[in-house]
Parts: sequence; structure tokens; C-alpha cells
Amino acid sequence: MDTAIRIEVLPARLGDCLLVECARGSGPPWRMLVDGGPPGTWPRLEMRLSRLEPDERHIDVAVVTHIDSDHIGGMLPFLRSEYAEDVGDYWFNGPPHMPSRSRVEGSVAEGESLVAALLGESVGPVLPWNRAFGGGPIETGDEFGFIEVPVRDGPHITVLSPTNERLAILEREWFETIDQARRGWQADVRPDILEPLGDLAAVAAQKTADDTTAPNGSSIALLIEHRGARAVLGADAFGTVLGAGLKGVAAHRGLRVLEVDAFKLPHHASRRNVTEALLEVAPARHYLVSTNGDTYHHPDDEALARVVLSAPDGPRLWFNYRTQRTARWADPELCERYGYSASFPADPETGTVLELPATA
Repeated sequence: MDTAIRIEVLPARLGDCLLVECARGSGPPWRMLVDGGPPGTWPRLEMRLSRLEPDERHIDVAVVTHIDSDHIGGMLPFLRSEYAEDVGDYWFNGPPHMPSRSRVEGSVAEGESLVAALLGESVGPVLPWNRAFGGGPIETGDEFGFIEVPVRDGPHITVLSPTNERLAILEREWFETIDQARRGWQADVRPDILEPLGDLAAVAAQKTADDTTAPNGSSIALLIEHRGARAVLGADAFGTVLGAGLKGVAAHRGLRVLEVDAFKLPHHASRRNVTEALLEVAPARHYLVSTNGDTYHHPDDEALARVVLSAPDGPRLWFNYRTQRTARWADPELCERYGYSASFPADPETGTVLELPATA
């Protein structure tokens, strides 16, 4: 069966670096790069891109989902590389797109560039920036809003996050956020205490606070649909915002829920972002987790327990690292008891790959 959507989750330590491809009738696939992981990810990303045929290295869209060191670190050397100018469009909400400025016509053309926004310095050419949105912000408006993006000879893309309110909050904290991202987030490194999984219903039911960080709330989260296959790329989006966007899409299509094939869980499967309400509105067959557990010890048990209990029968968890924390979820007895399966990379240096078949 032909593959409609191919999602490659590269090893990016605690961050995200995804390469998404959608098959076309002929020629190279439509291709999207989503984030670059922390700084140490660049050699792996560069090696992966170098394996593409020289005349097929075009990337249609490169998305910087939000300002956070574990998402933009590897994008900075990418922007200085030979690959940067072979990108059709960059999607990222920078200073020109904040609510107080986004109505200023031509603000992007005033000399502000993506490179300057990320690096704080003007280097290299002015790259195409949010062209698919007329150079304006990428935001869904109010709660339950979404934006459909037409793509010629490619997938149907729907923006699910952020809302205008979340961009306004980011604007208030922009300078602090960009400074922290350049330096790398400083967090207390605590020991990773692994509790027995036992009764997953009890694990899932534990009360957890919602994510409140401005950068995560501004995440660009996407629904990718192509030839009958559907995938949600959750970035680090808030569960409430992402869930509302998915509800809006479902309601617009006259559906109670929006069934999808794959769901890249938000914020590396943090218990603060992966909620039962989010999972119920977009039930999936495959759930992708991008993290090696550095610093924050993701994925959280509560999040994965909610996934296993909320998903349709026989879900599969896809991890891009095998660690002590993730390996527990492949325990045969646990998998049999709760009717799910787990998958790990065949090669830890290349991450994990999920291919969704075409059904239309």
C-alpha cells in the first residue's frame, strides 16, 4: 500500500526535530521540517538532509513552532547552512507578528528577518517568512478557531494553535523568553524516580496542573491531511488550546470527534499538556513521543496512562528513544493487560519513523 504521510522523529534529546513527507504523484515528496531540537541536534539533522538526492533537497515549509531552546537550537545552524535558502517558506511568529504590530502593513518587509528574530543579529539573506499567511501572524483567532492553509500539490494543513490571546501573552514576555532561549533553559536537575506503573487508571486519574508557560502556549500546532491519512503535530501546545482547535475543526465538519491516524503528543508527553479531554476529541491509532527524558523526565506516566486508556482499541506508542522510563511501557504483561503496543527506533542514531498508508 502506498504511503501518504511519513513522519520521521529524529533523536533530539529533550526536544523536537521532525521531518514530514507527503507523497506526490511524481517527483520528490512535499516536505516539512518541524523544529531543530537543541543545539546538539544539528549534526544529526545535517547528516539526514545530506542523504537526500542533491536535486531533491528542497523543503517546502520549515516550521519553528515556538521560542524554546530545545526547539530552536538546531535551527540556528540550519539557518546558516546551505539548506536554508532552499526552503519555500518559514513559519514562525516573531516580533512583527505580535498582536500590537501585526496590523502594521509591510512590517516584515521593513528589514526584520527570521534570522534576526532568532539570533538577535542580522546575518544572511532575508528568508521567506509566513508567506502562506500573507506575511502576517500564524494564529487561530479565538478559542475553537483554526486556519486552513491551501497547499498546491501537497497536503491539506490546518493550524490549531496558537490563539491571538496566547500570542499577546508571549508578546508581553518576549524579551525574557528570547533571552532564556538563547542561553538555554536553566532547570533544576532532579533524580528520575520511576514508580511502578501498576493500575493505569489510578495513574491517569492523578490531578495535574495545566501548562502556563508563555512560549509553549504560543506553539504552532498543525493537522496534516493527505490522501486519507491524518496526523496531529502538537508541538508544545497547551492541551486546552489544541483541544479547542480540534473541536472547532470537528464541529465545522459536522463531527463529534476528529479521528486521526497519528498524534505527536504535545510537550514531549507532559502530564500538564496531555489531558483526557484533549485525547477524547482526536482519538488516534498511533501516538508519537519525542524525548530522551533529559532534565524534565518526560514522558510523564500520567500522560501515557491517559493515552492508553482513552485511545481506540490497540493503540501504538512510538518512542524516538529507548530509556529506562520509556522501556517500562513495552512490558509484555502491561501491553497485554491494556491492549496496546510500543515501538522503539531500530537505530538510536536515526530516531523513529511512522508511515501512514494512503486510503484515498
